[in-house]
This record gives sequence, C-alpha cells and structure tokens, in this order.
Amino acid sequence: MSIKILLHHVMVKIPPAETTSKGGIVIPSEVVDKERKAIEYGEVVQVGPTAFLDQGRDPSILHIGDQVSFLRYSGKSVVDKDGTDYILLNDSDILCVIE
Repeated sequence: MSIKILLHHVMVKIPPAETTSKGGIVIPSEVVDKERKAIEYGEVVQVGPTAFLDQGRDPSILHIGDQVSFLRYSGKSVVDKDGTDYILLNDSDILCVIE
C-alpha cells in the first residue's frame, strides 16, 4: 500500500507502545490501547503540498523526520501494511517541533 498525502495534511509516525514497564512489569493490552489513543507526538513522514500555505507561513518550517507535538485526539489513524501506526493530521493540528 502506498500513501500520498494531499493538500494541507501531514502524516506522522506514532512511536510503538511500551508493553513492559521500566521495572519489567507486563502492561495489560487494555492499558496500552488507552495510552495509544492519548499519544500527542510522533515523527513527520510526509507533508502535503499546500501545508501551512493558507496560514501565511513558510511551508519549509516542517520537514520529514521532525519530531512534532499535536493536538490530542486530532487526526485520523492509519495502519500501514507492515503494521506501523500513523496518524493523518491537518497542518493546523501541529503545535510545535520538538528539538
């Protein structure tokens, strides 16, 4: 499956969920799933061709590989064929680049 981002959208790769704690305790899948829904950060994978243009900003402020924070519960979840979790966001949902 190939995904091509259109318009003002941004595709972000969600980090894998932790299934064990730092102390080695196995975390139940219900807790892991709940945490996944509250994720607010990830790595930019694709940026649409008109992202940030309608807001009068320089579109080069966001690059592939940038770590970003976004609004909680925003976007649409997508799962790629290799099982990687992505979220498709509007450019206005991106809050900041984490350096």
